[in-house]
Amino acid sequence: MNPSIAGKVCIVTGGSRGLGKAMTLALTSAGAKVVAPSHIPDDIPIIETEVAKTKGNSGGEVHAMATDLRSADQCANVIKVALIKFGTIDMIVNNAGLGMRPFSENFMTKRTKFWEADIGQVQTTFDTNIMGPFHMATLAVPHMIKKKWGRIVNVTTSIGTMQRNGFFPYGPSKAALEAASNIWAEDLADTGVTCNVLIPGRAADTAIMPEKWRKFGRHHSGKEPVDPAVMGPPILWLASSDSNKITGQRFEADKWDISISPTAAATGQMQPTGFNLRNPE
Repeated sequence: MNPSIAGKVCIVTGGSRGLGKAMTLALTSAGAKVVAPSHIPDDIPIIETEVAKTKGNSGGEVHAMATDLRSADQCANVIKVALIKFGTIDMIVNNAGLGMRPFSENFMTKRTKFWEADIGQVQTTFDTNIMGPFHMATLAVPHMIKKKWGRIVNVTTSIGTMQRNGFFPYGPSKAALEAASNIWAEDLADTGVTCNVLIPGRAADTAIMPEKWRKFGRHHSGKEPVDPAVMGPPILWLASSDSNKITGQRFEADKWDISISPTAAATGQMQPTGFNLRNPE
């Protein structure tokens, strides 16, 4: 266990299921205090029970709460709760997001055209996938800058998915978060607060994917959906002091080599966030 993680206060949005649950379990097992705002109240007792089973004597804790991350006021309440309960904020993991299932259960095989998408749901997707992370980061950063240490980790997606036909508005909303990650990292330079991107690497076995596809589907690489547990090792490294000064980078969890040191695994595969300019300015 990395001693620099124990006692860290982390907010993992959507932290009660899927990729967020995997990161919550990894962090609490390493001794971190996790606030897990999620939009499904029924998930709260489930993640609390699972953390109790897995944290051992690490000292880790979870405080799960129902939150609508589209609301700036409710995001502010998450920050307030974290400060009241744990006294500080060390890390924001912007994981909660909406995919394409609200538009079609068959989006992997029959793509929805952008003009067929429900306008209200498009707005909800952008509010969840980009405005939610913006609210959380904006509200947390002043507390991090004050102590000259902090982490923002944004969960985006593959560059291909951001631009794939039939993936509007999910892809563009994640492209916005990817670009934001690059800007935030540059804005935060020399503050002690870093901003990086972590993605599963390929489609994960979570509720964001259609049920039928989760049982029988394959990624375009030919591989099966990735286990959300792959998010554990990289999020622990990003939460630790070993990742100090690493900012503006993206990491693919399914390529994380657990047979070598975490720092070697990270530096061996990281790539810059954002998008390379065709004609550099």
